[in-house]
Parts: sequence; C-alpha cells; structure tokens
Amino acid sequence: MGVSRMTTRSQLIFSDNRLEALSALESIGSGRGWCNVVPVTVEDIPDLRVNVLGLWLNSGVPVASYVTTAPRNGEPQPSSLGLLHSHRRLGRERISLLLGGAPFVVRQDLNQRGLLFDVPEGTAPTLVLDRMCSMSDELCDYDKTGDWRLDLFVR
Repeated sequence: MGVSRMTTRSQLIFSDNRLEALSALESIGSGRGWCNVVPVTVEDIPDLRVNVLGLWLNSGVPVASYVTTAPRNGEPQPSSLGLLHSHRRLGRERISLLLGGAPFVVRQDLNQRGLLFDVPEGTAPTLVLDRMCSMSDELCDYDKTGDWRLDLFVR
C-alpha cells in the first residue's frame, strides 16, 4: 500500500513587514511544498483560476505561485515561479522589467497560462518573495490595499 502525503494549508496577510512570509517560503524549501501570493484588493475580487480545460478565467487578481522541487539523485533542482495574469503575452521587454534583474529563466509566456520561470537553486527567499509581490502588484488591474495574502501548502 502506498504512503499518502498529507498537505497542510495555512494563510497569512502581510504588508511591509515580510518576516512571517519569508519564514513561510523557507519552510517549503527542497520540495516541501508551494505557496501562492496575491495582492489584497479593496473590493473582494476573486483570484484568477485555471479551469478544467487549462484556460484561465478572464478576470480576477493575479496569482504568483512558487513551487519548490526536491533534489533528484542528490542534485539540487531549480524551483518554479508562475504568474497567472490577465494581460495576455507580455513579451521579452516587459518581462525583463518585471524581473527587475532577478536571475529567473523564462520557461513560458503564454496567453492562457501566464508566465513560468525557473528559479535557480540557492536563490534567496527574499528575492523570490519580492518578485512575487512586485509582479502580482504590477499586473493587478484593481484597487489594492497594500497588503498581500500568502497561501502556504506544506507537504
């Protein structure tokens, strides 16, 4: 009989003080889980979601998702950072501006699935969280409170 993996979910709201959010990112290192970061909006706007056909729904708050990857054969693996947004393909120049010098490698920029980046092994959690916040904030078309919500999933 296979071993089932229990995933625990928690949520936190943060703003300029990101210590608790950074601890959350550190807790999922080496493939131990994933997290989503979304800007909190003034009105209760739903998060963008992907439907069963693999297409995003056309309105909602952008979602930045960070998924860590466990080592394979003892070798560290890059993690991934995805950004589900409603702005269609962004193009190389806009993506470069969003990255702000972060060493993430663009894996895809698709109309229906948003952006996907490889995050090199050893990238500081502060840089990952900073980019998650700034990219989701930049691509949010709604009035924001200045806070973010972090949904944490630990395996």
